Amino acid sequence: MRDVMRWVGVVSILLLVLAWLALDDVTTDNTNTFEVEYSVLVACGIWFAGVAIWLLARGRLVLGIVSLLAVALAGIAFWSLPHHYAPARPVNYLGMFSLGWFLGLSIWLVAHRPGPGGR
Repeated sequence: MRDVMRWVGVVSILLLVLAWLALDDVTTDNTNTFEVEYSVLVACGIWFAGVAIWLLARGRLVLGIVSLLAVALAGIAFWSLPHHYAPARPVNYLGMFSLGWFLGLSIWLVAHRPGPGGR
């Protein structure tokens, strides 16, 4: 179980880096289309929703529920990102909570030592 948690944590950290790069590209580049970047963000959302469900299935109710809420919040926050250095709206900043939550969760998954019950 420990190896699975560590693997999920490492993949999650890598996806967070990709999500951050995609967000940076969408908000600072002056291209007309961002299909790849938005695809990365959607893939990250699907991954983290899966991680949330995985946590729920393993009895980590608080972590799973907060993770699902963080995915929903990120979807709302990043639905309409500003392009080419346009000012962000307050709703866009809410996505920072989601990024921070999943960074903390990912680090916890990498570093967590299961107790005697294997949880």
